[in-house]
Amino acid sequence: MNFKVTAGLIIVALIVGVVALVNPFKEEEEIRSRSPWFYQVSEEDIETITVTHKGDSVTFNKVGDYTWAFQNPEGIPPDYVRWGGIPLLLSGPGTRRDLTVVQPIIEDPAQYGLDDPDTIVDVGLTAGRQIQFRLGDQTTDGRHVYGQVLGFPDLFIIAGIWGEVISRLAFEPPLPKWAVERTPDTIAELNVYLGDAAEADTPFLNFSRDFRSGEWSVRKFDVDKEKRPVDEERWKDIEPLVVGPGNISVAVPIVDDRDYSPWGIVDSSNSIEIRFSGTSDSGTRFTDGFLLRLGDKTEDGKYYYAKSVSDFVRQPVLKLDAQWVETILGLFDDVPYGDKEDA
Repeated sequence: MNFKVTAGLIIVALIVGVVALVNPFKEEEEIRSRSPWFYQVSEEDIETITVTHKGDSVTFNKVGDYTWAFQNPEGIPPDYVRWGGIPLLLSGPGTRRDLTVVQPIIEDPAQYGLDDPDTIVDVGLTAGRQIQFRLGDQTTDGRHVYGQVLGFPDLFIIAGIWGEVISRLAFEPPLPKWAVERTPDTIAELNVYLGDAAEADTPFLNFSRDFRSGEWSVRKFDVDKEKRPVDEERWKDIEPLVVGPGNISVAVPIVDDRDYSPWGIVDSSNSIEIRFSGTSDSGTRFTDGFLLRLGDKTEDGKYYYAKSVSDFVRQPVLKLDAQWVETILGLFDDVPYGDKEDA
């Protein structure tokens, strides 16, 4: 082969190699920087959470591993459905969809509603550390809110739904159903079971309210074939009790092995059920309720141990006012019938 031809082939090969390596025809990839964190802490380090929204305020304290309670009402655990994931959310939003830096420095907090923010959240951490962040006005698209961590001038926009979930803790606290204060006119039924409420042959006493007339009726299922009116005079003293026992307290926050028998709470225990009218977020009316399974009386005689019967396994041992429990159970043997028919 001619030397010049060989040299030419070598040069061509070198050029092809360089082109393949450098590839000047390749489209330049868009360089995207990852959105920074609003703030970031370890979920395990969070010990207290205080949320204030337009004057409403609520505080939660960690009382055990992954176990939380209201500071007021003291010791009451938040509703499992509403609370699930809140500590994780408060460990810091940081995904691209949730947060974007829009301006390095806040020069005028009032421009973003951060001088008098709608929502202020204080997150207490281990070793006495604390973070406070503020959520101000909505952005023009209505899908985000402005945010700032106290002590730092950086301005962020945060997904509005994240802010709504956190703010709602203050103006609509996630109380469990049995801890919500209600009025008698919202109660639909009061049921008393002498034994396991799940068993079909358990003696069953039902009081029900007609929402149109407001009148109450009663039926003792092993005796009465149909509902009967209540004695109006006797019912005046009983009706305030249908909302449930006042000042329910927590004796044990969590029973790890789910064995409640040390407190006398077993499947065959007597139970009291309260059903009430509610409205969904979409405005649909429905009937909801809770069932309290009773246990032993406390040593001082002032309370009965109980638990809420639920599909959720993390249920505390409660203490119910003994006088309320005994009055409601006593209705089974002294039904306040309002007609003359023999019970």
